[in-house]
Amino acid sequence: MIYKETLPDHLFSHHVESYWHIFSDERLAKDPLEMFLPTCTFNIIFIDSPSIVRSNSQTKWMRLQRGAYFIGQTNTSLSFKSKSAVNITGVRFKPFAFANLIKNPLIDFNDSIVALEKVFSLDKITHLLIQRISMESKAIIQEQLINEFTNILLSKAMSVDENLRAQLNFIMLRHGSIRIRELFEEFNVSKVTLHKHFINKVGLSPKKVSQIWRMNRILQLKEEFPDMSLTSIGLEAGFYDQAHFIKDFNSIFKITPFKFFAQKSSLIEITNLNISKRFTNQYDPIVS
Repeated sequence: MIYKETLPDHLFSHHVESYWHIFSDERLAKDPLEMFLPTCTFNIIFIDSPSIVRSNSQTKWMRLQRGAYFIGQTNTSLSFKSKSAVNITGVRFKPFAFANLIKNPLIDFNDSIVALEKVFSLDKITHLLIQRISMESKAIIQEQLINEFTNILLSKAMSVDENLRAQLNFIMLRHGSIRIRELFEEFNVSKVTLHKHFINKVGLSPKKVSQIWRMNRILQLKEEFPDMSLTSIGLEAGFYDQAHFIKDFNSIFKITPFKFFAQKSSLIEITNLNISKRFTNQYDPIVS
């Protein structure tokens, strides 16, 4: 499996974390490609071969044809299967990116993968552009096409919800290790208002965002300090009770931390790289 990632054009960097590409030259019929661990981000993907996908919280597989799809917030990981080699190209969006672009409550798209035309109004030119992106084999040309697609998508609302962005950054900079009431006090907002705004504009409650980023911090710490015990990692991430740590970990990844870290997965390594970049502001337009 090959993974490549590039930063977006500066014009889109307030909304987009990165453009990425995964190529698997092996059949995924027996061993599915598990990807999209929960990170509080959205993805639009372009696939060049028929595949099937399933959220690990569900039992049924969904069939995908070649084309473009919107992936909402994931509370657990998604797995892909394919009978042939498959190219998956994606645009990973920040958690506040669609607050002004999608009218439906974003919680409606959680743990789901939806044909792009069911989320956005796409004209014939955009449909043709999607076909070209899905079929293009040259990376440099594909990236140019994705820039063109992203420009069309974001041109209707280039501004971001700065208050929501600040609230999410408040959680992220603390790696999810906060008490939710700190948000109420910091931003002078009620619990009900904050919860409703997050559910509609992010798709996750503030508590869930904190939980996911706290688990991401666990993955980052394990990557940086492989010899550190899970008990010590849990303490470093702000857990004072190992039972609570294991319960939260299992609710996100559907597996205990002991079994999770016993796996050898290149996709986990990729996710760790993304998490590290996110927590060190390498996806931030001010830094990049």
